[in-house]
Amino acid sequence: MKYELVPNHLVNVDEQLEATVLGSVLNEPSMAGVMLKYIRKPAVFYNQLHQLVYEAIATLYLQSEPIDLVIINRHLRTQKADEAIDYYYLTELSNKGYLNIIDSHCLSLLQLSIKRYLSQYGADLRKSALDPSSDPVALLSKLNEDADAIMGNLTSMRKKTANDYMKEVYDDIIEKQSGRKKGITFGVKEIDERTGGFPPGSYIILAAGTAMGKTGFMIHAIRHQCLVEKNAVGCVTIEMSGADYMARFFAAVSDYSNSELNRATTIDLNKLYNRTQVLADMPLHIHDVPLESLELQYIIREWVRRQNVKMVVVDYIQLVEDPRSLNTRERVSNISRSLRNLARELGIVIVAISQMSRDWERRKDFDKRPQLSDLKETSQLEQDATAVLFLFRPSKCGLQYEGGIVDEHTMELHALKLRGARATDRDDPWLLDYDGACNRIARYGTMRLGGFSALSGEEEDKPHF
Repeated sequence: MKYELVPNHLVNVDEQLEATVLGSVLNEPSMAGVMLKYIRKPAVFYNQLHQLVYEAIATLYLQSEPIDLVIINRHLRTQKADEAIDYYYLTELSNKGYLNIIDSHCLSLLQLSIKRYLSQYGADLRKSALDPSSDPVALLSKLNEDADAIMGNLTSMRKKTANDYMKEVYDDIIEKQSGRKKGITFGVKEIDERTGGFPPGSYIILAAGTAMGKTGFMIHAIRHQCLVEKNAVGCVTIEMSGADYMARFFAAVSDYSNSELNRATTIDLNKLYNRTQVLADMPLHIHDVPLESLELQYIIREWVRRQNVKMVVVDYIQLVEDPRSLNTRERVSNISRSLRNLARELGIVIVAISQMSRDWERRKDFDKRPQLSDLKETSQLEQDATAVLFLFRPSKCGLQYEGGIVDEHTMELHALKLRGARATDRDDPWLLDYDGACNRIARYGTMRLGGFSALSGEEEDKPHF
Protein backbone atom coordinates (compact mmCIF):
# COMPACT_ATOMS: atom_id res chain seq x y z
CA MET A 1 0.00 0.00 0.00
CA LYS A 2 1.27 3.47 -0.86
CA TYR A 3 0.84 5.80 2.08
CA GLU A 4 0.25 9.52 1.72
CA LEU A 5 -0.35 12.27 4.23
CA VAL A 6 -4.12 12.00 4.32
CA PRO A 7 -6.76 13.54 6.59
CA ASN A 8 -8.44 10.80 8.58
CA HIS A 9 -9.07 11.96 12.15
CA LEU A 10 -10.45 14.99 13.96
CA VAL A 11 -7.45 14.95 16.27
CA ASN A 12 -4.18 16.62 15.35
CA VAL A 13 -6.11 19.23 13.36
CA ASP A 14 -5.96 23.04 13.54
CA GLU A 15 -8.15 24.49 10.78
CA GLN A 16 -7.85 27.98 12.22
CA LEU A 17 -4.07 27.86 11.89
CA GLU A 18 -4.44 26.55 8.34
CA ALA A 19 -6.65 29.52 7.46
CA THR A 20 -4.24 31.94 9.16
CA VAL A 21 -1.25 30.66 7.15
CA LEU A 22 -3.12 30.71 3.83
CA GLY A 23 -4.62 34.11 4.57
CA SER A 24 -1.17 35.51 5.40
CA VAL A 25 0.17 34.25 2.05
CA LEU A 26 -2.78 35.80 0.22
CA ASN A 27 -2.02 39.12 1.90
CA GLU A 28 1.72 38.86 1.31
CA PRO A 29 2.40 36.65 -1.76
CA SER A 30 6.18 36.83 -1.17
CA MET A 31 5.67 34.35 1.67
CA ALA A 32 4.45 31.66 -0.76
CA GLY A 33 8.00 30.36 -1.15
CA VAL A 34 8.36 29.99 2.61
CA MET A 35 5.11 28.00 2.80
CA LEU A 36 6.21 25.70 -0.03
CA LYS A 37 9.55 25.12 1.67
CA TYR A 38 7.80 23.38 4.58
CA ILE A 39 4.56 22.19 3.02
CA ARG A 40 5.07 20.07 -0.08
CA LYS A 41 1.67 18.33 -0.29
CA PRO A 42 -1.91 19.63 -0.20
CA ALA A 43 -2.89 16.93 2.33
CA VAL A 44 -0.82 18.68 4.99
CA PHE A 45 -3.98 20.82 5.23
CA TYR A 46 -6.88 18.96 6.80
CA ASN A 47 -9.64 21.16 5.36
CA GLN A 48 -10.29 20.17 1.73
CA LEU A 49 -11.07 23.75 0.68
CA HIS A 50 -7.73 24.79 2.15
CA GLN A 51 -6.10 22.05 0.09
CA LEU A 52 -7.57 23.53 -3.10
CA VAL A 53 -6.37 27.03 -2.24
CA TYR A 54 -2.91 25.69 -1.43
CA GLU A 55 -2.77 23.87 -4.77
CA ALA A 56 -3.71 27.05 -6.61
CA ILE A 57 -1.03 29.11 -4.81
CA ALA A 58 1.61 26.41 -5.40
CA THR A 59 0.80 26.11 -9.10
CA LEU A 60 0.91 29.88 -9.68
CA TYR A 61 4.14 30.23 -7.69
CA LEU A 62 5.92 27.46 -9.60
CA GLN A 63 4.79 29.01 -12.89
CA SER A 64 6.12 32.41 -11.74
CA GLU A 65 2.63 33.86 -12.07
CA PRO A 66 1.30 36.69 -9.86
CA ILE A 67 -0.59 35.61 -6.74
CA ASP A 68 -3.65 37.62 -5.78
CA LEU A 69 -7.32 36.98 -5.05
CA VAL A 70 -8.53 37.62 -8.61
CA ILE A 71 -5.93 35.37 -10.26
CA ILE A 72 -6.41 32.58 -7.71
CA ASN A 73 -10.20 32.76 -8.14
CA ARG A 74 -9.84 32.52 -11.92
CA HIS A 75 -7.39 29.63 -11.62
CA LEU A 76 -9.78 27.69 -9.37
CA ARG A 77 -12.62 28.16 -11.82
CA THR A 78 -10.52 26.88 -14.72
CA GLN A 79 -9.67 23.84 -12.59
CA LYS A 80 -13.37 23.32 -11.86
CA ALA A 81 -12.69 23.53 -8.15
CA ASP A 82 -15.34 23.24 -5.49
CA GLU A 83 -18.11 25.81 -6.10
CA ALA A 84 -17.88 26.82 -2.44
CA ILE A 85 -14.61 28.63 -3.24
CA ASP A 86 -15.38 31.99 -4.77
CA TYR A 87 -14.01 35.50 -4.48
CA TYR A 88 -15.98 36.07 -1.27
CA TYR A 89 -14.48 32.93 0.33
CA LEU A 90 -10.97 34.02 -0.63
CA THR A 91 -11.59 37.48 0.80
CA GLU A 92 -12.75 35.98 4.09
CA LEU A 93 -9.68 33.76 4.11
CA SER A 94 -7.34 36.71 3.54
CA ASN A 95 -8.99 38.58 6.42
CA LYS A 96 -7.80 35.80 8.74
CA GLY A 97 -4.18 36.30 7.76
CA TYR A 98 -2.17 38.54 10.05
CA LEU A 99 1.23 36.85 10.29
CA ASN A 100 4.47 38.49 9.18
CA ILE A 101 6.52 35.30 9.69
CA ILE A 102 5.01 31.89 8.94
CA ASP A 103 7.97 29.47 9.20
CA SER A 104 7.14 28.01 12.62
CA HIS A 105 3.41 27.87 11.82
CA CYS A 106 4.02 25.95 8.59
CA LEU A 107 6.20 23.54 10.53
CA SER A 108 3.40 23.09 13.08
CA LEU A 109 0.95 22.18 10.32
CA LEU A 110 3.46 19.70 8.92
CA GLN A 111 3.89 18.08 12.33
CA LEU A 112 0.13 17.74 12.77
CA SER A 113 -0.19 16.08 9.36
CA ILE A 114 2.60 13.62 10.18
CA LYS A 115 0.79 12.65 13.37
CA ARG A 116 -2.39 12.02 11.37
CA TYR A 117 -0.39 9.93 8.93
CA LEU A 118 1.25 7.90 11.69
CA SER A 119 -2.12 7.30 13.33
CA GLN A 120 -3.52 5.81 10.15
CA TYR A 121 -0.30 3.99 9.38
CA GLY A 122 -0.28 2.42 12.85
CA ALA A 123 -3.84 1.20 12.42
CA ASP A 124 -3.04 -0.38 9.06
CA LEU A 125 0.19 -1.88 10.40
CA ARG A 126 -1.69 -3.44 13.30
CA LYS A 127 -4.22 -4.90 10.89
CA SER A 128 -1.43 -6.43 8.78
CA ALA A 129 0.38 -7.74 11.86
CA LEU A 130 -2.78 -9.57 12.98
CA ASP A 131 -3.09 -11.24 9.58
CA PRO A 132 -1.76 -14.84 9.99
CA SER A 133 -0.56 -14.87 6.38
CA SER A 134 1.59 -11.74 6.65
CA ASP A 135 5.38 -11.99 6.56
CA PRO A 136 6.87 -10.24 9.65
CA VAL A 137 10.22 -9.61 7.92
CA ALA A 138 8.42 -8.01 4.98
CA LEU A 139 6.43 -5.84 7.40
CA LEU A 140 9.63 -4.71 9.12
CA SER A 141 11.18 -3.96 5.75
CA LYS A 142 8.14 -1.94 4.70
CA LEU A 143 8.13 -0.10 8.03
CA ASN A 144 11.82 0.75 7.63
CA GLU A 145 11.33 1.97 4.05
CA ASP A 146 8.34 4.13 4.96
CA ALA A 147 10.13 5.64 7.96
CA ASP A 148 13.13 6.43 5.77
CA ALA A 149 10.81 8.02 3.19
CA ILE A 150 9.27 10.29 5.83
CA MET A 151 12.68 11.31 7.19
CA GLY A 152 13.91 11.87 3.64
CA ASN A 153 11.00 14.22 2.93
CA LEU A 154 11.63 16.13 6.14
CA THR A 155 15.34 16.42 5.38
CA SER A 156 14.70 17.65 1.84
CA MET A 157 12.67 20.53 3.27
CA ARG A 158 15.78 21.92 4.88
CA LYS A 159 17.71 22.68 1.68
CA LYS A 160 20.88 24.68 2.16
CA THR A 161 22.53 27.26 -0.04
CA ALA A 162 26.21 27.52 -0.99
CA ASN A 163 26.59 30.22 1.68
CA ASP A 164 25.20 27.82 4.30
CA TYR A 165 27.84 25.24 3.40
CA MET A 166 30.59 27.87 3.34
CA LYS A 167 29.65 28.84 6.90
CA GLU A 168 29.77 25.17 7.94
CA VAL A 169 33.30 24.81 6.53
CA TYR A 170 34.53 27.97 8.30
CA ASP A 171 32.88 26.95 11.57
CA ASP A 172 34.39 23.46 11.30
CA ILE A 173 37.90 24.88 10.83
CA ILE A 174 37.51 27.33 13.72
CA GLU A 175 36.21 24.62 16.08
CA LYS A 176 39.05 22.25 15.14
CA GLN A 177 41.68 24.96 15.66
CA SER A 178 40.25 25.77 19.08
CA GLY A 179 40.18 22.09 20.05
CA ARG A 180 36.41 22.11 20.57
CA LYS A 181 35.76 19.67 17.73
CA LYS A 182 37.50 16.38 17.15
CA GLY A 183 36.80 13.59 14.73
CA ILE A 184 36.73 9.89 15.61
CA THR A 185 40.31 8.86 16.32
CA PHE A 186 41.76 5.35 16.59
CA GLY A 187 44.52 6.05 19.09
CA VAL A 188 47.09 5.51 16.31
CA LYS A 189 49.17 8.66 15.97
CA GLU A 190 49.99 8.30 12.28
CA ILE A 191 46.45 7.99 10.97
CA ASP A 192 44.92 10.31 13.59
CA GLU A 193 47.30 13.13 12.63
CA ARG A 194 46.88 12.50 8.90
CA THR A 195 43.08 12.66 9.06
CA GLY A 196 42.48 14.85 12.10
CA GLY A 197 40.06 12.13 13.14
CA PHE A 198 37.35 10.75 10.88
CA PRO A 199 34.42 13.18 10.65
CA PRO A 200 30.80 12.17 11.38
CA GLY A 201 29.29 10.36 8.43
CA SER A 202 32.49 8.45 7.59
CA TYR A 203 32.27 4.85 6.40
CA ILE A 204 35.54 2.96 6.83
CA ILE A 205 36.60 -0.43 5.52
CA LEU A 206 39.29 -2.30 7.49
CA ALA A 207 40.56 -5.39 5.66
CA ALA A 208 43.30 -7.97 6.15
CA GLY A 209 44.05 -11.62 5.56
CA THR A 210 43.44 -14.34 8.12
CA ALA A 211 45.21 -13.83 11.50
CA MET A 212 46.61 -10.44 10.48
CA GLY A 213 45.13 -8.65 13.51
CA LYS A 214 41.86 -7.07 12.30
CA THR A 215 39.94 -7.68 15.52
CA GLY A 216 42.93 -6.79 17.70
CA PHE A 217 43.39 -3.50 15.87
CA MET A 218 39.75 -2.57 16.42
CA ILE A 219 39.92 -3.65 20.08
CA HIS A 220 42.61 -0.98 20.43
CA ALA A 221 40.52 1.63 18.58
CA ILE A 222 37.39 0.84 20.64
CA ARG A 223 39.32 1.11 23.91
CA HIS A 224 40.68 4.46 22.81
CA GLN A 225 37.21 5.79 21.98
CA CYS A 226 35.50 4.41 25.09
CA LEU A 227 38.19 5.01 27.71
CA VAL A 228 40.13 8.02 26.42
CA GLU A 229 37.63 9.96 24.30
CA LYS A 230 34.67 8.84 26.45
CA ASN A 231 32.51 8.14 23.42
CA ALA A 232 29.92 5.36 23.27
CA VAL A 233 30.71 2.61 20.74
CA GLY A 234 28.54 -0.14 19.29
CA CYS A 235 30.02 -3.42 18.10
CA VAL A 236 28.29 -6.10 16.04
CA THR A 237 30.39 -9.24 16.38
CA ILE A 238 29.05 -12.12 14.32
CA GLU A 239 32.12 -14.34 14.29
CA MET A 240 32.52 -14.64 18.08
CA SER A 241 30.28 -14.30 21.13
CA GLY A 242 30.03 -11.15 23.19
CA ALA A 243 31.84 -12.86 26.08
CA ASP A 244 34.69 -13.92 23.78
CA TYR A 245 34.90 -10.39 22.46
CA MET A 246 35.04 -8.93 25.97
CA ALA A 247 37.76 -11.45 26.87
CA ARG A 248 39.92 -9.74 24.22
CA PHE A 249 39.59 -6.52 26.20
CA PHE A 250 40.55 -8.40 29.37
CA ALA A 251 43.73 -9.60 27.66
CA ALA A 252 44.57 -6.09 26.49
CA VAL A 253 44.50 -4.58 30.00
CA SER A 254 45.56 -7.51 32.17
CA ASP A 255 48.73 -8.84 30.45
CA TYR A 256 47.15 -12.30 30.41
CA SER A 257 47.13 -13.65 26.88
CA ASN A 258 44.02 -14.83 25.02
CA SER A 259 45.10 -18.45 25.49
CA GLU A 260 45.81 -17.99 29.21
CA LEU A 261 42.36 -16.51 29.75
CA ASN A 262 40.86 -19.35 27.75
CA ARG A 263 42.61 -22.03 29.84
CA ALA A 264 42.07 -20.05 33.09
CA THR A 265 44.36 -22.35 35.10
CA THR A 266 47.10 -19.79 35.77
CA ILE A 267 44.93 -16.72 36.33
CA ASP A 268 45.38 -14.70 39.51
CA LEU A 269 41.79 -13.52 40.07
CA ASN A 270 42.77 -10.60 42.30
CA LYS A 271 45.23 -9.33 39.71
CA LEU A 272 42.72 -9.84 36.92
CA TYR A 273 39.99 -8.03 38.85
CA ASN A 274 42.18 -5.04 39.69
CA ARG A 275 43.47 -4.61 36.15
CA THR A 276 40.10 -4.96 34.46
CA GLN A 277 38.31 -2.39 36.61
CA VAL A 278 39.24 0.20 34.01
CA LEU A 279 36.68 -1.56 31.76
CA ALA A 280 33.84 -1.24 34.29
CA ASP A 281 30.98 0.88 32.95
CA MET A 282 32.79 1.25 29.63
CA PRO A 283 30.25 2.74 27.15
CA LEU A 284 30.48 -0.27 24.82
CA HIS A 285 27.38 -1.98 23.45
CA ILE A 286 27.79 -5.43 21.89
CA HIS A 287 25.41 -7.42 19.68
CA ASP A 288 26.59 -10.99 19.08
CA VAL A 289 23.63 -12.71 17.40
CA PRO A 290 23.69 -13.42 13.63
CA LEU A 291 21.46 -10.93 11.88
CA GLU A 292 20.16 -9.63 8.57
CA SER A 293 20.78 -6.25 7.00
CA LEU A 294 17.49 -4.71 8.16
CA GLU A 295 18.08 -5.87 11.73
CA LEU A 296 21.58 -4.40 11.61
CA GLN A 297 20.24 -1.01 10.53
CA TYR A 298 17.59 -1.10 13.25
CA ILE A 299 20.13 -1.94 15.96
CA ILE A 300 22.45 0.86 14.87
CA ARG A 301 19.60 3.37 14.83
CA GLU A 302 18.58 2.31 18.35
CA TRP A 303 22.15 2.60 19.62
CA VAL A 304 22.39 6.13 18.26
CA ARG A 305 18.95 7.14 19.55
CA ARG A 306 19.18 5.58 23.01
CA GLN A 307 22.92 5.42 23.76
CA ASN A 308 24.31 8.32 21.69
CA VAL A 309 26.79 5.97 20.02
CA LYS A 310 29.45 7.78 17.95
CA MET A 311 31.16 4.80 16.31
CA VAL A 312 29.88 1.39 15.21
CA VAL A 313 32.07 -1.61 14.30
CA VAL A 314 30.69 -4.45 12.16
CA ASP A 315 32.86 -7.57 12.52
CA TYR A 316 32.59 -8.56 9.78
CA ILE A 317 30.52 -7.41 6.80
CA GLN A 318 30.55 -10.66 4.79
CA LEU A 319 28.69 -12.44 7.63
CA VAL A 320 25.66 -10.10 7.56
CA GLU A 321 22.72 -11.77 5.80
CA ASP A 322 20.31 -10.26 3.29
CA PRO A 323 17.64 -12.67 1.94
CA ARG A 324 16.63 -10.15 -0.71
CA SER A 325 19.99 -10.51 -2.52
CA LEU A 326 20.45 -13.08 -5.26
CA ASN A 327 24.15 -13.79 -4.68
CA THR A 328 27.04 -12.99 -2.35
CA ARG A 329 28.36 -10.14 -4.47
CA GLU A 330 24.99 -8.41 -4.58
CA ARG A 331 24.46 -9.05 -0.86
CA VAL A 332 27.75 -7.44 0.21
CA SER A 333 27.23 -4.54 -2.19
CA ASN A 334 23.74 -3.84 -0.85
CA ILE A 335 24.86 -4.05 2.77
CA SER A 336 27.82 -1.76 2.08
CA ARG A 337 25.61 0.89 0.47
CA SER A 338 23.15 0.73 3.35
CA LEU A 339 25.94 1.19 5.92
CA ARG A 340 27.41 4.11 3.98
CA ASN A 341 24.03 5.82 3.79
CA LEU A 342 23.31 5.07 7.45
CA ALA A 343 26.61 6.62 8.57
CA ARG A 344 25.79 9.84 6.72
CA GLU A 345 22.18 9.92 7.87
CA LEU A 346 22.98 9.36 11.55
CA GLY A 347 26.19 11.40 11.60
CA ILE A 348 28.34 8.59 13.04
CA VAL A 349 31.43 6.67 11.97
CA ILE A 350 30.84 3.07 10.85
CA VAL A 351 33.79 0.69 10.52
CA ALA A 352 33.11 -2.47 8.53
CA ILE A 353 35.73 -5.17 8.92
CA SER A 354 36.16 -7.11 5.68
CA GLN A 355 37.85 -10.25 4.50
CA MET A 356 40.32 -10.22 1.63
CA SER A 357 40.27 -12.41 -1.43
CA ARG A 358 42.90 -15.14 -1.71
CA ASP A 359 44.64 -13.47 -4.67
CA TRP A 360 47.26 -11.81 -2.48
CA GLU A 361 48.50 -15.21 -1.29
CA ARG A 362 49.54 -16.11 -4.85
CA ARG A 363 51.76 -13.05 -5.21
CA LYS A 364 55.46 -13.17 -4.34
CA ASP A 365 57.58 -11.45 -1.70
CA PHE A 366 56.47 -7.94 -0.76
CA ASP A 367 54.08 -7.90 -3.70
CA LYS A 368 51.84 -9.75 -1.24
CA ARG A 369 51.16 -6.36 0.33
CA PRO A 370 47.48 -5.46 0.02
CA GLN A 371 45.94 -3.50 -2.81
CA LEU A 372 42.40 -2.19 -3.27
CA SER A 373 41.48 -4.98 -5.68
CA ASP A 374 42.05 -7.50 -2.86
CA LEU A 375 38.78 -6.57 -1.16
CA LYS A 376 36.64 -9.69 -1.12
CA GLU A 377 33.39 -10.12 -3.09
CA THR A 378 32.92 -6.67 -4.60
CA SER A 379 34.53 -3.37 -5.62
CA GLN A 380 31.48 -1.63 -4.13
CA LEU A 381 33.29 -1.60 -0.77
CA GLU A 382 36.02 0.63 -2.17
CA GLN A 383 33.53 2.92 -3.92
CA ASP A 384 31.37 3.39 -0.84
CA ALA A 385 34.15 3.91 1.69
CA THR A 386 35.47 7.18 3.02
CA ALA A 387 38.68 5.31 3.89
CA VAL A 388 40.04 1.86 3.10
CA LEU A 389 42.61 0.54 5.57
CA PHE A 390 44.61 -2.69 5.27
CA LEU A 391 46.74 -4.57 7.81
CA PHE A 392 49.72 -6.68 6.76
CA ARG A 393 52.23 -8.64 8.86
CA PRO A 394 55.38 -9.56 6.90
CA SER A 395 56.41 -12.25 9.39
CA LYS A 396 53.25 -14.22 8.57
CA CYS A 397 54.58 -14.54 5.02
CA GLY A 398 58.20 -15.21 5.97
CA LEU A 399 59.29 -11.78 4.71
CA GLN A 400 62.10 -9.63 6.08
CA TYR A 401 63.03 -5.97 5.60
CA GLU A 402 66.52 -5.00 4.59
CA GLY A 403 68.54 -5.06 7.78
CA GLY A 404 66.47 -7.86 9.28
CA ILE A 405 64.18 -5.80 11.50
CA VAL A 406 60.93 -7.70 10.93
CA ASP A 407 59.74 -9.80 13.84
CA GLU A 408 56.47 -11.37 14.97
CA HIS A 409 55.22 -8.01 16.27
CA THR A 410 55.73 -5.99 13.06
CA MET A 411 52.46 -4.74 11.57
CA GLU A 412 52.01 -2.56 8.48
CA LEU A 413 49.03 -0.20 8.30
CA HIS A 414 48.12 0.73 4.73
CA ALA A 415 45.66 3.59 4.13
CA LEU A 416 45.11 3.07 0.41
CA LYS A 417 42.10 5.38 0.29
CA LEU A 418 41.63 8.45 2.47
CA ARG A 419 39.01 10.89 1.33
CA GLY A 420 40.21 14.38 2.23
CA ALA A 421 43.75 13.28 3.12
CA ARG A 422 46.80 11.81 1.40
CA ALA A 423 46.77 8.02 1.16
CA THR A 424 49.86 5.96 1.97
CA ASP A 425 52.06 4.53 -0.75
CA ARG A 426 51.77 0.76 -1.03
CA ASP A 427 55.52 0.37 -0.52
CA ASP A 428 55.72 2.91 2.30
CA PRO A 429 53.12 1.94 4.94
CA TRP A 430 52.91 3.08 8.53
CA LEU A 431 54.73 0.66 10.84
CA LEU A 432 53.29 -0.47 14.18
CA ASP A 433 53.98 -3.15 16.74
CA TYR A 434 51.21 -5.66 17.40
CA ASP A 435 50.89 -8.03 20.34
CA GLY A 436 48.47 -10.60 18.99
CA ALA A 437 48.39 -12.59 22.21
CA CYS A 438 47.01 -9.60 24.13
CA ASN A 439 45.34 -7.63 21.29
CA ARG A 440 47.49 -4.55 21.75
CA ILE A 441 49.00 -2.00 19.37
CA ALA A 442 52.17 -0.02 20.19
CA ARG A 443 54.70 2.25 18.55
CA TYR A 444 56.96 0.49 16.09
CA GLY A 445 60.02 -1.15 17.65
CA THR A 446 59.00 -0.88 21.31
CA MET A 447 57.95 -4.51 21.74
CA ARG A 448 61.16 -5.76 20.15
CA LEU A 449 63.07 -3.82 22.80
CA GLY A 450 61.01 -5.44 25.54
CA GLY A 451 58.93 -2.36 26.30
CA PHE A 452 55.50 -1.07 25.47
CA SER A 453 54.78 2.48 24.32
CA ALA A 454 51.29 3.88 23.75
CA LEU A 455 50.46 5.06 20.27
CA SER A 456 48.32 8.07 20.97
CA GLY A 457 50.68 10.05 23.17
CA GLU A 458 48.24 10.05 26.08
CA GLU A 459 49.32 10.83 29.63
CA GLU A 460 50.26 8.04 32.01
CA ASP A 461 47.01 8.38 33.95
CA LYS A 462 45.11 7.40 30.83
CA PRO A 463 44.21 3.72 30.25
CA HIS A 464 47.30 1.59 29.68
CA PHE A 465 47.60 1.03 25.95
